[in-house]
Amino acid sequence: MKMNRLTQLQNLPQRGARGMGMGPLLALSALFRGYSRLFQLPRLFPVALALYGAVLATVLPSATAAEPIIPRSLAQLGKAPPASPEAFDFVVTGDTHSNRQLVYQTDLFKGMIREWNILKPAFALEVGDLVLGGSANNVPPQWDLFQKTIAECRVPYFSAPGNHDISDALSERLWLERMGPTYYAFTYGNTLFIMLDTEEVDALDVISEAQFAWLKQELETTKARNILVFMHQPYFASYDDPGKLDEVWQKRWKRMADLFHGHPIRAVFAGHQHGYQDFGLRDGVHYVICAGGASFGQGGQSVGRFNHYLLVRVRAEEVTWAVIKPGSVLAADVFTNDRAAELYDIQHRLVSCDEVAVPMGQPVNREVTVRVTNPSEAPFSSSIAWAAPEGWKVEPMAKDYTVAGKGKVELLFHISASTPDRARFPVPSFKTHYANTRFGEPVDVTIDLPFVPVTEAVHARGPVHLDGILDEWKAAKPLALTHLSGFEKGKYDPADLSGECRAMWDGQNLYLAFDITDNDHCQPYAGDIVWLADAIEFGVDRWAWGVSLTQSGPEVFSYIGEGLSAETVNKDVQLAVRRDTGHTIYEVAIPARLNKPLVLEKGAGFRFRVQVADRDNSDARHELSLTPGGVEADGIKVLLTE
Repeated sequence: MKMNRLTQLQNLPQRGARGMGMGPLLALSALFRGYSRLFQLPRLFPVALALYGAVLATVLPSATAAEPIIPRSLAQLGKAPPASPEAFDFVVTGDTHSNRQLVYQTDLFKGMIREWNILKPAFALEVGDLVLGGSANNVPPQWDLFQKTIAECRVPYFSAPGNHDISDALSERLWLERMGPTYYAFTYGNTLFIMLDTEEVDALDVISEAQFAWLKQELETTKARNILVFMHQPYFASYDDPGKLDEVWQKRWKRMADLFHGHPIRAVFAGHQHGYQDFGLRDGVHYVICAGGASFGQGGQSVGRFNHYLLVRVRAEEVTWAVIKPGSVLAADVFTNDRAAELYDIQHRLVSCDEVAVPMGQPVNREVTVRVTNPSEAPFSSSIAWAAPEGWKVEPMAKDYTVAGKGKVELLFHISASTPDRARFPVPSFKTHYANTRFGEPVDVTIDLPFVPVTEAVHARGPVHLDGILDEWKAAKPLALTHLSGFEKGKYDPADLSGECRAMWDGQNLYLAFDITDNDHCQPYAGDIVWLADAIEFGVDRWAWGVSLTQSGPEVFSYIGEGLSAETVNKDVQLAVRRDTGHTIYEVAIPARLNKPLVLEKGAGFRFRVQVADRDNSDARHELSLTPGGVEADGIKVLLTE
């Protein structure tokens, strides 16, 4: 019987694609059903393809020399049977045509193809509308571009025709030239895939008698355990009123649904109605619209109008799918350690600026040097462009540069903040385009001026009693915590959260005091998650600590340190907390051995950063910091003095 079907193709009448009636289309479809059988007979597969080419040359004397996409994909599929006939994946999409330009393939569709190449499904199926269509002279260039685009797809690709693809006999002819048959079936693993044609020129909004008869024969002769049906127009659904589903079903789909009875049809996939719509099970068949390949207007996920495709899983007789938004599938090497190291080097070593360390309360007026280093052999050119907030001045605001291979350039700029109150955060920043990268795209680098306020920590003049009373701290300079986050604009109240801190030292300990105004102390947590509510995080060089008044009393945690647990309460650091109405004082003593590399002696210094969290018995979380960036910032510099 297989050979009879193949032989049948040799005697086709030489008539137009639509004018020749049922015979040739049934024969073409039979051939592709034959392909599915031929997966078990690979020696006949080249014969089948050759016969298809002969038929196409007879029916379409002006057909393109390029092999149509569907038979080419079937040939690919024949060379890659599933590892298990019971388990494989494929993708489904629909309506990937442009909505705006005649000869155009959307970046969305190109991105989907790149994702399929990463996912490596067995194949990809589309439910129609591949090109925008239009008048006869506009369509061939659209197909040229589509074929060029789909050539990038490394998995076999199949499609049913859509109304933009076929609108008359001429556009149908182009489909046969470029794609292959308008309806066909093939078997993969344990599943029969049926691609229907809802765009038959002589059949309006129905499946023609010829196609219906072919479908009936496919269903009655297959031994597949699963059957999946794909079509462009969702004849089973109402295009206007979803509530009229039963009415439309009776009018347009009942005959098809009745034909499905007794056959293992698991799902019907359609397109046309741009978006995603799951109709659930009806008579044991799952119906779904998957038309997410086009560009959409307003709507979004809440109304089903979002770009998507389906990743379908066949596992024995279970067919399920996940809805994937394009842009979320990434290759395994999307970000490598080599790239991380390269970006870090660019940001911290290859592009750098002199540090501007200024005593607190002093103006800024100095020259700074920006350095750009190029470790690669090739030179590149770029520019430095500054942005200066109010109160700051940079001269010049921009400079072009060229850095030689294995070379370095130094660019001089004048930075000033004429009065002490202007020498503050935010600070000027500069941007440059770093072109020579090895492990990814060139990058735009933005670097803040390394502005470092400098202050002092005085030597303690006597014993420091950790009791929440700051009598012995009078010689220590208060550092205002002024940088806010989490407050609604214009609604900040100092009574809600404000404060200052101080630092002192002696040979045994570094001492810190935090004087915080807070109208509502809230700390429902315990353990190392106390930072979620009222707590203070601070850093001393590379060490980071957290302190809080919990329901168990004052607790200290080491978040970053050497040889210390970050999950348990730290017993080495002393902490006293005193809470009065609307006011909390924290006193901390950090032993000398826990301040490495800081040595507690005159002239030494450390980088200091502070962040105060405030929850206020609500979900709202406010923060107060010594510098922008909180505990993630570089902070200020503190010098130890007598």
